[in-house]
Amino acid sequence: MSGYVVWLTGDRVRMDTLAEALRSGLAGTAPSVDVFTAEMVEDKLCSHEPRDADFRDTVVRRLGWLCEVLARNGGAAIAVAASPRRSVRDEVRRAAVRFVEVLVHGAMPNGFELPERPDAEAAATDSSATVVEKVRRALADHGFAAKVEAVYTPEEEARIRARLDPLGYS
Repeated sequence: MSGYVVWLTGDRVRMDTLAEALRSGLAGTAPSVDVFTAEMVEDKLCSHEPRDADFRDTVVRRLGWLCEVLARNGGAAIAVAASPRRSVRDEVRRAAVRFVEVLVHGAMPNGFELPERPDAEAAATDSSATVVEKVRRALADHGFAAKVEAVYTPEEEARIRARLDPLGYS
C-alpha cells in the first residue's frame, strides 16, 4: 500500500466533522490515516513566525510538507485547511504527487480561489458518509486505493451509525 494526501479546502466550518468521518471511513486504505489541521501546524511548526501577509501561505506549505512526508512513507494524511490561494494548493499538490483535493462547499473564506478541477466535492447538503464515498471513489479512480464495493448506501450507513452512536459504538 502506498500513502496519499486528502486535502480539504473551502468551508472550514464543516471540515473537522468531515475529516473525522474520513479518518474512520478510509481505515484500511493505508497503514495509518491521520488528520492534520492548519491550526496544529500554526501551533507546532509556525509559532515563532511573524503574522504577516504571507503567514497563511507558510502554514499551508508546512501542512503540505508534513502530509507529503507521511504519504511518502505509506501513511494517509487528511489535511484540514481553508487554504484560499489556489497557487499554494497547486504547489502542495505537485510536491505530494498522490494528492486528492476535496472542495468543501459552504461559507468560503474571503478571497478564496476555487480549485480548477477538484478531485471530489462535498456539497453543503452531503452527509459525511456521502463525502467519504466520494473521496474513496476519487482515491480509487486515481489508483491510490482499492475500489471498495459498498455494503450499504450512504443513507443506510448514516441510519445505522445514528443507532449505534448512542450505544457507544463509533
